[in-house]
Amino acid sequence: MKRWWTRARILGLLFFLSTVLVVTVNEREIGIARDETVYMGAGSNYAKWWRELATLDHGVSAKNIERTWGGAPGGGNNTEHPPLIKTAMGMSHWLFHSKLGMLDELTAFRLPGALLAGLLVVLVYALTLRVWGFTEAMLAGLCMLLMPRVLFHAGLGCFDAPIMTLWFAAVYTYYQCLDGRKWPWQAGVVFGLALATKHNAFLLPFAFGLHYAVVGFRAGKWRGIVLHRWRVIVSLAVLGPVTLIAVWPWLWHSPIEHVTQWLKFHTTHVHYNFEYLGHNWNAPRFPWHVALVTTLFTVPIGTLAAALTGAGVWIARWRMKTAADPERAPALLLGLSAAASMVPFFFGTTPIFGAEKHWMPALPTLCIAAGVGGVWAARLAAGYIAQFQQVGERIAKRASIAIVCGSIVLAAATESVAAQPYALTWYNSLAGGAPGGADLGMNRQFWGVSARGVLAFLATQPPGRVYSHDASPAWGWYMRLGLLPKTFPDAGHEGGGIAGSQYALVVHEKHFNRHDYMIWKSYGTVQPIFVLRSAGVPIVSVYKRPPPPPAPTP
Repeated sequence: MKRWWTRARILGLLFFLSTVLVVTVNEREIGIARDETVYMGAGSNYAKWWRELATLDHGVSAKNIERTWGGAPGGGNNTEHPPLIKTAMGMSHWLFHSKLGMLDELTAFRLPGALLAGLLVVLVYALTLRVWGFTEAMLAGLCMLLMPRVLFHAGLGCFDAPIMTLWFAAVYTYYQCLDGRKWPWQAGVVFGLALATKHNAFLLPFAFGLHYAVVGFRAGKWRGIVLHRWRVIVSLAVLGPVTLIAVWPWLWHSPIEHVTQWLKFHTTHVHYNFEYLGHNWNAPRFPWHVALVTTLFTVPIGTLAAALTGAGVWIARWRMKTAADPERAPALLLGLSAAASMVPFFFGTTPIFGAEKHWMPALPTLCIAAGVGGVWAARLAAGYIAQFQQVGERIAKRASIAIVCGSIVLAAATESVAAQPYALTWYNSLAGGAPGGADLGMNRQFWGVSARGVLAFLATQPPGRVYSHDASPAWGWYMRLGLLPKTFPDAGHEGGGIAGSQYALVVHEKHFNRHDYMIWKSYGTVQPIFVLRSAGVPIVSVYKRPPPPPAPTP
């Protein structure tokens, strides 16, 4: 038994290291999102503040905190987002770039996201191993690692992949703490860290509350709903907010006022543009099915099929009263976790501007279901093989698992490789790949990330000012990193930037079509000199201002 657990832990470590390596290598080809530039700046300031506090270089007065952490949401200190990931990014940059010189600036800022991606895969593996078994855990972990859009988001210095990890970490620790331990402090602390990552975490209590009510009622009828594992609820209600406040100095003074400002920013969030099924959406009501259809189009087909099978297995086992760990109902918990993440987007009023990144916390549930479903299908096939082909049961079982689970993993790996580094343009085979996604009118890009793909071409051209469009916030970073000569400065915004430019970029999003028209009018040509494509789908066009016509001869 001890030897088996040692093997399981070694495999968990290999999962972690492999994921961190894959994400870190992959992110080197991914452009800089415009939001990253804000988070990197704020994170550096946060990290510096904590270092100076540790060396007693300053105090914790309201005035001192306000300089680094305060201001209205939407300002330079980025108070609209909690600080945990930004602080980790700043500390990583200070340690691995400034102090040790081990990583370049961008990779150092993005390293915490890669580490958290590794942690997520380990947690998916660990929960599946504990509840459903080793083979299911291996498949679930690999499905989580080989998720094309997740791999992309994990390489950015943003919060969407980290909140998926902290969300699932909160689910995992909540489940663990239902074992009756006397001091379930882990549940509250991890929930607080999720709150300190992104506001999505405020949806978790809906999943926890309903799950707790069900397992409590099963354990002790109505009395059990209150008293079954009451310490877990106290931990979530007390240690969650305390942890959030502890890591966010802005809340140390006037916490109620500042929390209100933070949440109001998101409950009244501006509706950015996004393309979905051929339409540009920028105001409610949005289609109720956005989250479902986008998920169907952005998860590898093999993983989807296995997950649907796994969900069916969970339901069947529940009906037959053979579900795993019925006292803590892990399958129900995972289903409620996914629902809490996605349901707000069914209402048609929740802002949607980043597609799948908003409901990515649902994906660990999908991957665990895929692990369960894939192995169930393999074992079912093994029974038929052993029956009709007259081969040994053990051989049939191993062969079936290798073929079925191997096919799921290979399909996911193939799609993950094909998707990078422009994974926002990639869609699965159900949508028809990247070309099919474009034909269906699905969003191709956002945040200006794909502009990095044209830098090498620009560097071959004569120097000139560039209208860099949606990539403008990251333009200076590309020069700092040596990806673009400094002889191609940003020309500015909108009409003035186009008028003063020699080159112009347009990222292909439906609501950016007007930039093409503005450039055609200013440049006097409709012909780009370079078009960046992914699987044949145009994602960035580069225009060059033609030279002025020669002066007429007298």
